[in-house]
Amino acid sequence: MFCDYYNPINATYCKRLRVMCPEHFKDPKVGDHDVCGCPLVRNVFKPTGEFCRAPKKSCLKHYQWEKLRRAEIDMERVRQWLKLDELVEQERSIRLAMASRAGVLGLMLHSTYNHEVMERITTKATENGKVSAKEGS
Repeated sequence: MFCDYYNPINATYCKRLRVMCPEHFKDPKVGDHDVCGCPLVRNVFKPTGEFCRAPKKSCLKHYQWEKLRRAEIDMERVRQWLKLDELVEQERSIRLAMASRAGVLGLMLHSTYNHEVMERITTKATENGKVSAKEGS
């Protein structure tokens, strides 16, 4: 879909659409008996089924229409790949959020600590520990 021709001088790759890159991909020669074949459309929303029957060499009205149509299709494919990539990233983030949602670690990290209650519990525990130590001796 992309040209990807490596330029050793700049150490870069050509990132143009392969169809639209005039430097690295040449169009095939047009034969004498080739027909233009561009679909004729009167209303944009209704295909007529008719095609231009003029010789390709002499049809200036539809100059390189095939190349432009292939470029449109390739651009639509690029848009679809970008959208798919975005959706995969969204899915990954949602799955990560779902996995960490009900975890104990999250509850422990986000819980509050009541110092007064914990102080009472520890004092009672130490009092009980002292009482049981006295009973043991």
